[in-house]
Amino acid sequence: MSRGESRQYWSAQLVEYWDSGFSIQEYCELKDLPFENTKRWIRVFEKERGVTEKSVPAAVEVPEPPRLEMVEVKPSPARPSRSGYSGIRLKAAGVEVLLDRDFDGPSLSVLLSVLGVR
Repeated sequence: MSRGESRQYWSAQLVEYWDSGFSIQEYCELKDLPFENTKRWIRVFEKERGVTEKSVPAAVEVPEPPRLEMVEVKPSPARPSRSGYSGIRLKAAGVEVLLDRDFDGPSLSVLLSVLGVR
């Protein structure tokens, strides 16, 4: 990988990291990235742009995320509903998510980020 390609790769990885809400350690484990290299690239971008750890470098363009459409789905009579099922089903990035009445909003937010729809 050339120096320019490496820089572009890490720029894309770090934009995803900053949007994820994960710690550096969690993100590295999730994406199977070397922890020390990730920290080094964060320092490189922070130094160049004078930004804080959670900021996105100014030279990096963040693409518009796909629009997520939420619709209420009533349970079909052929399939009995679970007692805690809220009737909300999300389809994002080829994954279907059924939400319980007491679903955890922050966890849903992280899941949507990992799926790349947020």
